[in-house]
Amino acid sequence: MPSSPWPRAEMAAEALPPLPVRLRPLTEADFTDRYLAWFCDSEVTRFLDARNISRADAISHLRAGRKGDRWHLYAICRADTGAHVGNLKIGPIHARHSISDLVTVIGDRAAWGQGVARSAIAQGIRLAFEQLHLRKLSASIDSRNTGSLKAYCAAGFVEEARLKDQFLEMTPTGPLLSDKVFVACWNPDWRPA
Repeated sequence: MPSSPWPRAEMAAEALPPLPVRLRPLTEADFTDRYLAWFCDSEVTRFLDARNISRADAISHLRAGRKGDRWHLYAICRADTGAHVGNLKIGPIHARHSISDLVTVIGDRAAWGQGVARSAIAQGIRLAFEQLHLRKLSASIDSRNTGSLKAYCAAGFVEEARLKDQFLEMTPTGPLLSDKVFVACWNPDWRPA
């Protein structure tokens, strides 16, 4: 097969260790007290817009994505125990341009630093490219969120752009500014329909 004319991050899936997670469709049954507690945890939500969500909020978001295929939500589960430790979202999908965001949150802090996000992102890339036939995936990350930046880049994303001083956090010692980093990866097998 000829090489793709589209730029992309080199996905070194063969170089990744066996994936410690599996993705499955997120369901309304997943919206337990434990799940909702993730979105009340200031460390988990430090770089998220979603905070203090209710079960009704979560159900509404899940249903809205399913309606019209605007986004797909997946539970990130540990392969060894099946425990739901986070979410992966492919969306919003812009069908006209064959692009989407890919967003992750690891809500269970005990799973942080174990390669869970990287593995989930790698699986999300495969799912988006092989099943949804998307051309490009993007994510935007606060530059202070080094764990997310490392996970996305290790899974095959590359930095595409940076907006200087985009985020403002008021701290006891004064304002703290950070950059908004855009990362992306491209489907090497994508061809126009």
